[in-house]
Amino acid sequence: MTQWTQLGPRERELLTVLRRADGSLTTRDLLDAIRDRGDDVAYTTVKRTVDRLVEKELVEQECEPHRGGTRHRYRFDVEAARRRLIPEFVAELRVVLGDQAVERLAVRTACDTDEIDERQ
Repeated sequence: MTQWTQLGPRERELLTVLRRADGSLTTRDLLDAIRDRGDDVAYTTVKRTVDRLVEKELVEQECEPHRGGTRHRYRFDVEAARRRLIPEFVAELRVVLGDQAVERLAVRTACDTDEIDERQ
C-alpha cells in the first residue's frame, strides 16, 4: 500500500491548504485556513498532523526566530511528493489492475496531456 493511500482526511486537507499557499505557512496559518473552511479543530491536532506529514517527507519544515523563541513554517514540495508517490502509486495500480490496464492509463494520460498542450 502506498503512503498516499495511507493518508487520512486531515492529512489530505492540510496538503491541499499547503499546496494552494503562495509560500510556507505556520501551524497557526494552517489552523486558520481549516477553520475558515468551517472545521472546528484544535491547534494541537493541526500540529500533530503536520508533524506526521513532515515524518512522511511530504512537507518540509523550516525553523525561524519568533518572539525570543523558534517557530516552524511548513511547505508542500509538489515535485518531491510526485517523485516519492507516483512510483508507489503505479506499483499499487499494477497489483490491482494489472500491467495492461496501467499501460492503457499511461497512454490515455499522455493523450490528455497532449490535447491540453495543443489548446494552450
